[in-house]
Order: sequence, then C-alpha cells, then structure tokens
Amino acid sequence: MQRIVKAVLVVSAFLTPSACPAKGQQFTASEIGIDTSIVHPNRLSSFTDAGLGGRFTFNVTPSLSIDSELDSYLTNFDQRSAQSGGRAIVGLIGPKAGIRTRKYGIFFKARPGFMSFADVPTSNSTPGNLMTARKTHAALDLGTAAEFYPSSRTILRFDIGALLVRYGDATLFSSPQIIVRATDGIGAPWHITLGAGYRLGTLQERQEKSPASQRFQAGGLYSLLTSDRGINTLRDESGVGGWFTWNFNKYFALDSSAAFFPRQIHIVDFQQGGRIFQALAGVRAGVRRGCIGVFGKFRPGIQRYSATEKEAVTFKDSPFTDIAFDTGGIIEFYGSDRTLFRLDAGNTSVRYRAKEIPGINGQILHIPGFTNNTIQVTVGFGFRF
Repeated sequence: MQRIVKAVLVVSAFLTPSACPAKGQQFTASEIGIDTSIVHPNRLSSFTDAGLGGRFTFNVTPSLSIDSELDSYLTNFDQRSAQSGGRAIVGLIGPKAGIRTRKYGIFFKARPGFMSFADVPTSNSTPGNLMTARKTHAALDLGTAAEFYPSSRTILRFDIGALLVRYGDATLFSSPQIIVRATDGIGAPWHITLGAGYRLGTLQERQEKSPASQRFQAGGLYSLLTSDRGINTLRDESGVGGWFTWNFNKYFALDSSAAFFPRQIHIVDFQQGGRIFQALAGVRAGVRRGCIGVFGKFRPGIQRYSATEKEAVTFKDSPFTDIAFDTGGIIEFYGSDRTLFRLDAGNTSVRYRAKEIPGINGQILHIPGFTNNTIQVTVGFGFRF
C-alpha cells in the first residue's frame, strides 16, 4: 500500500497549474519502445526478477492512451514452487492517462494482464521424477509513468508502481485419500521499468483545455473485489453501491464510496466471513484535460463482515469490522458538461484487526491481526452538479 501512496504523491507534485502547457502537445497515433524492468519481491518470495521487453502504445488523445507491454525475465530459472518456476513472462495492456507537454508527460496507468511461469511442478511429480507445466496468473499493473522527450520523435520513459498478481490455489499432492493444496494469495511486488521509445507516423499538435469542474459529483457503481475469504481461499466478489465527490478546486477533492457485496460466504473465521459491506472516504488529486480526468487516490475506511466466529466453543457468529485503505487511481471520461463515466483501479489493503474470544475452560484466545492485499476494480456512471 505504501508504495502506491508514494507514487500518488509523486504524481500530485507534478499536477499543478504550471503543468498546463501554453502550446499544443505534440504526439503521434502510435509509439514503439524497448525496456528493461525488475519485479521485486516476486514469486511470493524474496526473489528479484530482472528482464527485457517491448512496448506498444496507441494514443487516442494527448491525454489518453492504450498502453501495452511484454517482458521476459532472465533470472531465477531454477526457483520452483507450486505457484511459480522457470522463466517468468509478464504481458499487460490497458489505459494510460495524464498530462503531456512538449518536454515531458506524467501519466497514471492501470493495465490488466498476466504473469506466466514456464516450469511449475505439477501434482504428478514424484521425488525422482519432477514434472512441470506452464502456469499463468492474472495480474494488474498500477502506477505512474514519467516520459521525457529529447526530440519530437524520441521518448525516454520511467515507470514505477505495484504489480498485483492473483495466485490461485495449486495442488501439491493428490491421492484417493488426501489432497494437499498450496497457499493462494495476492502478491504486490514493485514493478520498475526503464525504457526508450520512438513515435511512429505523422506528428500531430493539439491543445487540450481543462474542462470546467463542478462542485459535486455522484453516481452508481459496480465493483469487482478479489480477496482472501479465509482458509487461504481467494474469491472474486461482485458488489454494487454509490460514490460521491466534493471538488475543492480543479485538482483536489474529497472522494467517497460505499458498496455491498451480497454473496454469502460460508467459510467463516475470526475476522471475516459472510457478506461484505465496504465504506471508503479520503482525498484524491489530479488534473483534467479535454474530456479526460486522471487522479491518484488515498481513501481509508472500513470493511465489515456479516458473520465471523464469536467463540471457540459454541461456534456462534457475529459481525466484525476491519480497517481498509484504498490506494490507486481514477480515470474519468466526461460525456457532457453534466455526465461522466468513471474507472477505479487499486489495492484495497485490509487490516484484519486483532481479536480476543472466549475459549475452552474460560480461557481467552488472542487472535493476532494481519494485513492482506486485494485487487479492486470499479466502474461507475454519474452526474456533475
């Protein structure tokens, strides 16, 4: 969570009124590039993977692009587990939005994709016969990209952020009598990239004005939350709710949302279980250009579960509230002066609070607290007033 907060602060430092260009922004419809990158710590461990790759970007406007990247990592081939092994490959494609001048550009990116490992041990392996296969996990790249333009055609680019990787469960051993599965979870390593690029096609020049900001924004939302639901089980939860934004000025706002995830989960432990209610409120900072707005966000809040274990003896259930911190970015598309479409992507880090419960013979059991990462993507439609 802290790494995304740092990235948001870096972006906010650049998103000031002086960043608005006096001249039109130069760009082309497409760009190609090469890069070198590291992912640390990777493979649900402390390893650092380093590799090379390529990038292709399609610019819809000076402020909005569809950005793609494919990297092959050349390290840690001999490191294997039930979730990873051999060469790692990362592929990403998604929106990149921000501001661009003649000399530099600052962007937020939210690119879904995958992380794939070439040689992951399978459940058919035996002590003398290691059998492997490719295993692929879903990923979401969240962060910032800084671009510098030495000339009208060349690009130097530096990316930093978090690569959220959804590791599903994996079978370690299987027999008619017993099945042993590996722990699943969400990894959130640093993803740092340094590269160079070239602009293809005809150079264009366009001046994008900052649209007028209304004082308030509100609307409905749909949210997809990938979260650990107890006993090392990842679930994708769908929820609905609403959001409200109070714009202090063009660049800063108070942003809030509430969502209810109705699926009843019968896997119950001491700090989570049942249905989820989530409420978040905090600050966002960013800029609007043309019909696009891009913002970094940091929103603390709560995540309340409808059923958790209240006692260790009778197995009675009761609601329990944990602390949540939503960090990431927001991209807004303004269809008119009064309507907008909104895309949120981020890591809603949940702090499962410590808890004391009655045990056997009157003893008090202390359940320690811990923190888990989640992947949360939200879309919404709303009004400006």
